[in-house]
Amino acid sequence: MARGTPQERRLLGLWTAGWLALLLLIGLFWVGNVAVEWPVLLVPVVWALLALRPRREE
Repeated sequence: MARGTPQERRLLGLWTAGWLALLLLIGLFWVGNVAVEWPVLLVPVVWALLALRPRREE
């Protein structure tokens, strides 16, 4: 399977992090306790930071 360009991979990582954040937020408000479980929202933030890190061209 061919890998995408660094820009395509960055966009896919940010898109995934955004959807993950949205779904986690919905789940927190629906069945969770935001005051206690808010650190779970750091997962998509870290995901987005990893997607934004500079990559070398292959």
